[in-house]
Amino acid sequence: MKALLLISSGIDSPVAGHLMIKRGVEIIAIHFNNLKEEDDKSLRTTKRLVKKLSLITNKKIKLYIIHNYENQKQIMEHTNRRFQCVICKRLMYRIAERIAEKEKCEYLITGENLGQVASQTLDNLRVLDDATEMIVLRPLLCNEKNDTIKIARQIGTYDISIEHKEACPFVPKRPLTKAKLEKVRMQEEKLNIQRIVDDSIKNAKAVAI
Repeated sequence: MKALLLISSGIDSPVAGHLMIKRGVEIIAIHFNNLKEEDDKSLRTTKRLVKKLSLITNKKIKLYIIHNYENQKQIMEHTNRRFQCVICKRLMYRIAERIAEKEKCEYLITGENLGQVASQTLDNLRVLDDATEMIVLRPLLCNEKNDTIKIARQIGTYDISIEHKEACPFVPKRPLTKAKLEKVRMQEEKLNIQRIVDDSIKNAKAVAI
């Protein structure tokens, strides 16, 4: 079984990857860089986290890097600000799906945890799932945060994750928490989604860590 892990520099997604690796899943990773710099602290932290996961598998993990700054900027400039996080995440799913298909992955994996942040409510997760035909595995969905932190400490990713906490600069003051699919789609019509996805794939970089 092979799956594509959406990984950030945070605590949750490396733990999600670890749990799936322990269940025999082969992991490829994808990171969305939301900052303007192509090689910022967040990306360097993410690479270190992927390295930790590769030590579990005893082989290098391929990491795709998507420069997501311009995508976020387009969403911010052309859609209702409250929809930013949901539209961004749907876009990430679409891009990840394309990479997953290329790599012959069967699933997507995320570190999403129910109700933890703006995009992770039941209403929003349902809207996110609409953006992809692939099954999204969420091994941390109902975890208590302390349980996730405990695992992160055990596998050596916690200290790496907390070294660098760079908040996404595009998160609105009042992000949408009860998204309605038809309204999200109306906002997405203001964007050329297919071109954004195509450009992101074309400009993606891949490294083995």
